[in-house]
Parts: sequence; structure tokens; C-alpha cells
Amino acid sequence: MGPPRRSYTYHMDTNHGGEAGQPQEGEPAEPEAGDQDEEPAPPVHFSTGRLTRAQAATVDAWRERLRTDRPLPGRQRAGEAARLLGASDRPPASCSDAIAAAVAELLRSPPAPLDLARYAYAGMQAQQAAARGQRSDDAAAVHTPASWYLPADLAAQAGQLRADAYAAARRIHLEVAAEAERRHPGNGRDAATARALFAIGELARHGLPPYLRQVPRGAIARMAIDRWARRGAERVAADAVDYAASVHDQPHRARRDMRKLAP
Repeated sequence: MGPPRRSYTYHMDTNHGGEAGQPQEGEPAEPEAGDQDEEPAPPVHFSTGRLTRAQAATVDAWRERLRTDRPLPGRQRAGEAARLLGASDRPPASCSDAIAAAVAELLRSPPAPLDLARYAYAGMQAQQAAARGQRSDDAAAVHTPASWYLPADLAAQAGQLRADAYAAARRIHLEVAAEAERRHPGNGRDAATARALFAIGELARHGLPPYLRQVPRGAIARMAIDRWARRGAERVAADAVDYAASVHDQPHRARRDMRKLAP
């Protein structure tokens, strides 16, 4: 038996959005007794945040397949009569469905929280280095973000994974600070400098920046896109269709006028 269908409808394919200014996590509260007949919680909007060139090219390939008027393997072509009524063989899913399907699979087999934190921080550092002209744009997240949505239950799982990643990074920061204090006690400038240099080196060894930061909302999507980067567009489109069928009451399709994320 498949997942329960949610009774909501929304259009998904937009090109704008980013880490800043997006809605905050919308984790739903557990329903109380007597609330079972209430409307389901609405979907939660996310953005991938800025994408690397490779990530943007991957999502562009998914979009192109979803816009193509060709049936997926194993599916029947739309008949001429159906086409006269507006039917097509474009897969009934949006690009947001493809990203959400990749995230849903990642959440079924999630990374270790500290690995997600390291992944997020590495992306931040690459973007900052590119802004300073110290690193190739290919390695930095500088390309147009994409919007996507998750049902409230999956959004809660994503939010918990981000919280766990932040907590894991914070534990390392506290351990390093305690060790720095043990090795270099004292209130003088020399001791403080020694502690700071030790902490910077130890945190870098752990793959973490010297300042503790929240894990961006889009980091999970970017990691999921990386995981599916070698998955063929036909398979991704089929996965997106299956995902869309499990969560939407009405079929969605990718917009024909979407511009490419990577120039």
C-alpha cells in the first residue's frame, strides 16, 4: 500500500528564491485528539539556494526531460483524440517533484548529521572563495536557485536533520574549545592567540569553519541533487512522476518557459 495521498494542490516550477528571505521551517505540531478530520498541513516551500555549475546542469537536464513531449518507457502514447483535447506525452510531474523525490530518497537513507554539516560548510567556503576571486566558479554555488516543496511530514524530517547537523557541529566546536583551553590556559594575549590558532586548525581538520553557522535549508536539496547526478534523466522523470502521484490530487507538469539555471 502506497503513502497516503495529501489533498492539496500547488504549482511548483519557479526559478527564484534563495537561502535568505525564505519561509522558515514549518514543522507541524503533532495532531491532538479530535483533530484527525482537520485539513492536512500545507506543503512547505524550500529553495535549493545557489547551485554549482554541475548541480545547475543536472537540474536543467531533469527539466528538459520533463518538458519533452515523449512518453516515459513503458507508458502508452497519448492518442490523437486525447491530443485534440489538450493531452500530451510530457511526464506528469514538475521539476520541483524531481528535486523533492531526490530529497525524499535522501531522507530515507540520510547522511550522518556531521557529514551534512561538513557538506554545507564546504559549500559556503567555496562560494566565499569564488566571490573573492580565489576559486573557480565551477566549484562554487553561484548559479540560479530553484524552488521546491515538501509535504509537512517530510519537511519536519528535513528540519530535524538540519538541527541534528548543527548540533553535531556544535559538539565539535565545544570539544575543540575545551581542548584549546586545556592546552593554552591563561588570560593573556599570547594564550588567547594560541587558543584561537589551535581551534582554527582543529576545526579545519574536522572540516568545519572557525565560526559556528546554521546549516542552510537548501543544503539537503543540493546533497540530494549530487546523489542523483549520475541517474539518467529518464529514470529521474519516472521517479518524479511516482512521487507526484503519491502527493498530488491533480497532475503537474513542468512549465515550458523555464529558463536554464546554468548559462
